[in-house]
Amino acid sequence: MTGLGIFQALTRSDRIQAATQASLEAEAEKLVDAIRDAAPEDSGALRDSIRQEPGDEPLSVVVTAGGTPETARGDGLDTALMTEFGTSRSEARPFFYPTLEAMRDKIKANIDSVMDDAKGE
Repeated sequence: MTGLGIFQALTRSDRIQAATQASLEAEAEKLVDAIRDAAPEDSGALRDSIRQEPGDEPLSVVVTAGGTPETARGDGLDTALMTEFGTSRSEARPFFYPTLEAMRDKIKANIDSVMDDAKGE
């Protein structure tokens, strides 16, 4: 591969990576919105805690709920976990995982489509 060919390959790789990252973030934001819509309406702290964050690895995004001062309890438990899975005193009211499962295939298809477009396929 000539010097120009290597440059073009790197440019293409960078373009694919940038498009994929943008797609991951856009899909994560759609998921965040859907999970917020599915969350119980209690105080709003749970809904407000649902967010996306950068992942630890390249091309990764984390969607999470809870883990904020507003959802943490003094006993080390978090409202998000207790709501999703229930406790010995309250029924589970799943909002996170059912929403993720319902959207999983569409999210993957959307990201795959963006990657294919970026590759020029």
